[in-house]
Amino acid sequence: MEKFHDKMEENFVIDTGNKEFQDALSLIQYTSQSVFLTGKAGTGKSTFLKYVCEHTKKKYVVLAPTGVSAINVGGSTIHSFFKMPFRPMLPDDPDLSLAGGRIYELLKYNKKQRQLLREVELIIIDEISMVRADMIDFIDRVLRVYSGNMRFPFGGKQLLLVGDVYQLEPVVTSDMRDILSRFYSNFYFFSARVFREMSLVPIELQKVYRQQDERFVEVLDKIRNNTATREELDLLNSRYLPQYEPEKDNFSITLATRRDQVDYINENRLSGLPGKEYTFTGTIKGDFPEGSLPTSLELVVKAGAQVIFIKNDPERRWVNGTIGMISDITPDEKIEVVLESGEMYELERCVWENIKYTYNEKEKTIEESVLGTFLQFPIRLAWAITVHKSQGLTFNRVIVDFTGGAFAGGQTYVALSRCRSLEGIVLKRQITHRDIFVNPDIVRFSKGFNDSVLIEQSLKLAQADRL
Repeated sequence: MEKFHDKMEENFVIDTGNKEFQDALSLIQYTSQSVFLTGKAGTGKSTFLKYVCEHTKKKYVVLAPTGVSAINVGGSTIHSFFKMPFRPMLPDDPDLSLAGGRIYELLKYNKKQRQLLREVELIIIDEISMVRADMIDFIDRVLRVYSGNMRFPFGGKQLLLVGDVYQLEPVVTSDMRDILSRFYSNFYFFSARVFREMSLVPIELQKVYRQQDERFVEVLDKIRNNTATREELDLLNSRYLPQYEPEKDNFSITLATRRDQVDYINENRLSGLPGKEYTFTGTIKGDFPEGSLPTSLELVVKAGAQVIFIKNDPERRWVNGTIGMISDITPDEKIEVVLESGEMYELERCVWENIKYTYNEKEKTIEESVLGTFLQFPIRLAWAITVHKSQGLTFNRVIVDFTGGAFAGGQTYVALSRCRSLEGIVLKRQITHRDIFVNPDIVRFSKGFNDSVLIEQSLKLAQADRL
């Protein structure tokens, strides 16, 4: 089974001295205890996920809430893996009932899918902050039914949930919110009813690798949990430079909340460049939804265009999130890109796979089968990207443009925490308290982080299993 995952939050080696990292690893390796691995931006959550996938001997699958995030981690979406309907799946939904075989009629799993659900031991869900509570209860119900183990949460399977509830939240429409509120106190994953029956061990990675300035880290932390004072806002707003225009080779990237704003910036900057416009058409084979494409099917670029890499390079010349500039495009469709470091490389088209998990009964292993592929150059235009797409990435120079204000919890924190330093940030509009809001339910849930008694008890079980 292929166990290399393309999403990498930081380009650093495993910190073997990180206690929380080792605690979480012990729980995953030596117990069946479900774990919620969290931490501030830049603490290595995605690195942990990748490490587990490379080293675990358990039969595992990796899932994510959106198509793009699933492609990034080399896994499947929750909806496609479980054949979950896109409507809210409420606890009393008659379609989930065993009476009359309603749940079997809804899901129509074939023999291999049923076998996969029986045999899987570890289910990893990335970007858990974007997963709704009803989705978790749906997963619980399905695993109980198809594992033949109705008594235990998730049918006795182990879960590794990775993410930060202070970052981007689930997308919930107003009508969906009205429906969910009848069954849940809020729509966040941790409000799922299944968690009343089980203990989810929360481990919070503490060490921030992305930023080195302790004062900047402190300010970001206060933005994260909405305790910023006027002093912190004044420090951030010292970077308010409304007339700022980056120099040609500055490699600054604008983070905006609205996609139309991002598209306008990229299209305007591209049209302003001299020279010929080139269109590179990607190739889709098999089943690969266009909504999950990591870059444009029709990639339009010019020499001088600023781009972002959207796939880790196997030779480690760049990582997902590296900024570069197209230095040359040749008539035979070769693209040369110069990185922020000054290094220059000729690009080759890369392949992304739309993965489906299957169980190999003969080998007793979970395998990845490829439903479809997408072939394209591993870049997209990047004078600007949305805050949403920036989650998990790291930049040296960021222009934060909150024209119209932040409209979702976590947006301001995600945008500011993408940058390695305060000096690398430019604000097009001053940050106000109106841009910083955290749902009180998140604050209450977060008080359970690093429950020392629960963690200690679980680690004792892990130690006993090792012996």
